[in-house]
Amino acid sequence: MTIKTNLPFAMAICGLDELADELEALNPTHVISILDPGEDDHDPLVFPESIRVLSIRFFDIHAMGGVVGTMLSARDKAEYPCIDHAQAILEFGRNIPCGSRVLVHCWAGVSRSTAAAYLLACLHLPPNDAMNLILSLRQGAMPNRLIVRFADKALGAEGRMLAAIDDQRRGVDRRSIRSSRR
Repeated sequence: MTIKTNLPFAMAICGLDELADELEALNPTHVISILDPGEDDHDPLVFPESIRVLSIRFFDIHAMGGVVGTMLSARDKAEYPCIDHAQAILEFGRNIPCGSRVLVHCWAGVSRSTAAAYLLACLHLPPNDAMNLILSLRQGAMPNRLIVRFADKALGAEGRMLAAIDDQRRGVDRRSIRSSRR
């Protein structure tokens, strides 16, 4: 679902199963495509040459500490959210011209894509307003906490970006993660 926003561009968020419909409906000028590493190695996603695409691959994990963090090898850690992913999204976002149409997708359209869209929104809005916008674009959004944490640090937000997503998670049991189109 695309909503007119307080951003200098239109934006939509979707899962892989909705991608073809959203590409047709939005006719995006820019796409952020996030999937698992190796997910499309044998059947790569191909976008029209007229669309500027940021294609990044990382697994959807929300914390690197504890048991999970200690079990990952250095090679494995390169496939999980890192500061480089957050910086790539922010840099891509800084170069989106006014009037553009941006489509952000991941596998389910719930975590990685909403985190990337949230980062783009935080370049133009205070974190709470940005989170409200993301929730209006994608009901049930649960932005990936690691990507947000890295961006919060990179932007010097002093925890405000994380606080905004943590505030919305308190009520997640009252929302559905289903697409408003289904």
